[in-house]
Amino acid sequence: MSTVDIDPKMPPTGPSGRDLDVTRDSDVPISTQIYWQLVYQIDSGRLLPGARLSPVRELGAALRVNPNTIRAVYRRLADAGYVMSRHGAGTLVADRPPKGRRPDALAGIVSEMLRRAAQAGFTADEVAAATFAASSERRRPGPRVRVLFAECTTADAGYDAERLNDEFAGQIEAEGTLLDELPERLDRFHYDLVATTTFHADEAQALAGGRIPVVAMLVGPGYVEMVHEISGLPAGSRVGVVCASERGAENIAETLAIAGTQGVELQAVLIGDMAGLAELNETADLILMSREALAHGMDQDLERPERVRPWTYEFDPAAIEHLRRAIEHVVTARA
Repeated sequence: MSTVDIDPKMPPTGPSGRDLDVTRDSDVPISTQIYWQLVYQIDSGRLLPGARLSPVRELGAALRVNPNTIRAVYRRLADAGYVMSRHGAGTLVADRPPKGRRPDALAGIVSEMLRRAAQAGFTADEVAAATFAASSERRRPGPRVRVLFAECTTADAGYDAERLNDEFAGQIEAEGTLLDELPERLDRFHYDLVATTTFHADEAQALAGGRIPVVAMLVGPGYVEMVHEISGLPAGSRVGVVCASERGAENIAETLAIAGTQGVELQAVLIGDMAGLAELNETADLILMSREALAHGMDQDLERPERVRPWTYEFDPAAIEHLRRAIEHVVTARA
């Protein structure tokens, strides 16, 4: 294994450099090893816009890799929009590199997987090979019905997918995804069904583009009762909404508007905004907490906890039956 520091001219707030590792006895081509590491460093913010990558020959010599290999990696990065070449300045990280999707969360998943694999006696290469093989298999129909559950927040999508896996144990493989990522997931992998709540049915249908059936699932009466409680508040009431994204707050506002809520002021606070939360604590008549906000314990800092309402839902039994029939239809069609 060879190691070299990339010595970019970082902005003042950036890190001083990052390492690249090349494993020569790996089944992964050396060019791919280097490309993947640079992409990860850019997506995760370790290499900031404007950072200068090492010159081709310098990096090749340090890693004991043919300069043509480094040159090919840099071209691949440029084609993907990660870097650009500037005369006299070399290869720089692009001002608008592709935005990584929750790189810290992904790093945590990978780290845990490697840790557990090492405990079981597997090498990193064996894990990578198994991951690649599993990814390849997911491009084709599998023995179980594959369901992609799409929602507006990561927490709800993952939570609901696991609930469906428990409900239909042994029959399906359900995964969660954000609505915005639905088209890309359908491009990359095989799924038999898309499921979502009735609130997002039209959006999911549009994003699926007719490529795959979309099952709209009703939520239980407890959620509806909470919406009715809010819509029945007197004009001038203030309702706080604590969630992970502006998109989530907009969805809550839309749901309340559909329910006929009028004269109620909504104030959205994102997770981690303690100043905004303090203001809600002083002024809100009711406070809605998303699943992610509750997981972060943001309800613990509020006075008068009787004002807090979990903005979560359970599936109506009719929704489970609706999905069951869709799953049976897939199984029948395969046979």
